[in-house]
Amino acid sequence: MSEKQFTLDLIKQFQERRYELGLTQPDVDQLIGVAPGLVAKWEIGNRKPTLFNAYCWAEALGCSIKLENKK
Repeated sequence: MSEKQFTLDLIKQFQERRYELGLTQPDVDQLIGVAPGLVAKWEIGNRKPTLFNAYCWAEALGCSIKLENKK
C-alpha cells in the first residue's frame, strides 16, 4: 500500500465516522483545535494532515489509528 492510498483510506474512515456521529466539519475543527476549514481541506484532499493531526482527529472521533499487518 502506498502512503497516498493509506492517507486516502484513513481520511475516508474518519469521514464516515464523522457522519455516524452527526458532526460537521466545523465541529471537528473545533474538537481538534485546528484552523476553521482545515478538516474540509483534509477530507477533499487539498491538504494532508500531519501524523499528530491524524491522531488528534481519531481521538476527537472516539477511534484510534491501528495498523494491521496484512500478509
